[in-house]
Amino acid sequence: MFSFEDLLQGNRGHISIVGTTDPAPDLSFRSAQHDSRHCGVGDLYIALKGARVDGHDFIPDAARAGAIGALCTTPHADVPPGFLQFVVPDVVKAVQATARVRVQRQPETIKIGITGSSGKTTTKEAIAAILSKVAPTLKTYSSYNNELGYPLTLLSLQAEHRYAVLEMGTERIGELRELCETIARPDWSVIITVGAAHLKYFGTRENVAIGKSELVQVLSEEGIALLNYDDQRVRAMNEKTRARVIYYGRDAQADVRAVELQGLGLFGTHFILCVERQKIPVKLALPGAHGVTTALAAAAVGHAAGIPLDVIRDGLETLTPFKGRGEVRRGAGPNGSTVIDDTYNSVQESLIIMTQALRETPLPATGKRWAVLGEVMEQGDYTLEGHYSVGKALNGTCDYLVAIGDYARYFIQGAQESGMPAQNIYYFQVDPYQEAEVEEAKRAAVALLKEKVKSDDLVLVKGGHRLHMETMVALLTDQKGEEE
Repeated sequence: MFSFEDLLQGNRGHISIVGTTDPAPDLSFRSAQHDSRHCGVGDLYIALKGARVDGHDFIPDAARAGAIGALCTTPHADVPPGFLQFVVPDVVKAVQATARVRVQRQPETIKIGITGSSGKTTTKEAIAAILSKVAPTLKTYSSYNNELGYPLTLLSLQAEHRYAVLEMGTERIGELRELCETIARPDWSVIITVGAAHLKYFGTRENVAIGKSELVQVLSEEGIALLNYDDQRVRAMNEKTRARVIYYGRDAQADVRAVELQGLGLFGTHFILCVERQKIPVKLALPGAHGVTTALAAAAVGHAAGIPLDVIRDGLETLTPFKGRGEVRRGAGPNGSTVIDDTYNSVQESLIIMTQALRETPLPATGKRWAVLGEVMEQGDYTLEGHYSVGKALNGTCDYLVAIGDYARYFIQGAQESGMPAQNIYYFQVDPYQEAEVEEAKRAAVALLKEKVKSDDLVLVKGGHRLHMETMVALLTDQKGEEE
């Protein structure tokens, strides 16, 4: 909930109100929604002009759904009496300015920013799971981590929130700094990984590291930077911050670390969590090595917050894979097989980690491992090299490869050069920007899998977001696809 006063104060001199009545001085909004289909009674609708859709066209729909008003650049004529339209030059900047005021009213809330090339959402959920055991905690909704999503989350900040766990994404150098300086700086910053995500925009991994490091550069001397010691580029960020540094990782030099790991692959990992001189066993259900990294990042935040180790452990053991991020669907696949849904998105590093976890996952003696991989997007000049590297890394991780996409042919080249038999590889060449062709290829791949996969098999499905590999999972498990 946020107030009309927040909106007015943040945009004073740049806002006008269109309506048949004046807003009450104590008017409050339940939430801000940029999709009219999600609007309810008491909401403020955020009307955005997109490349294909103009949100202003849906202002009447928001009003009918019970929204109090709309934030817009042009008022709509077809609205009921009493509906308020707050007209501003730039809707996104107006949301940011309102969120800045909302945060300023809550100085006692500890804001925890999270960034990395992969794993942000799962890490956000893990941190919130621990912190919420001891105090009211706000967390980013879904993956709302950009110039609009970040302030929308902060508009939900309430007086009782002791912590705010904030996912923060970036596609260019300077973007994180802008979010911090324009809206709100975190008090603590968590950096997970520096990988090959968004190389189309960043150009190099070195530039990715520069962009991610902005989240620790903005910290004050009283802040805390929580850095993944196992990632060399993240570890080096200690030189770019004035804040206190807490390292987490599997390395013996980390302040919060995991030892005696017993990997169950995609089914999780058992390990001993070590924090200073304390130790406690953890049974983690998150998949693969990156699941352990997620758990350690969350444990490091819990340690910084002074939470007892047993409470941290309990929080970690409640975690299960989130939607599209390593979900295990036992017996739901073709002929009773197990499907692993990791379709939310894909970058080179996470793809390699997941296929390595596929290799480590225990199966019956008759079981086979299938990797169903869609093309990875936004790799820029590294596209060919990245796909080929993934293919090479598939050696020994799976028995069968199903590849979908144009550059996915380099998965195959790398896999064959590493020794995978050609008869165990199936390729569906398609332009990922031709939606109809992509859907046809996915249906053909599903038909193949339903014919070939046996009950003891394990099927990992993963790919770039543009390919919407989640529809394959829905077809494989005979479920209707869910709207994203």
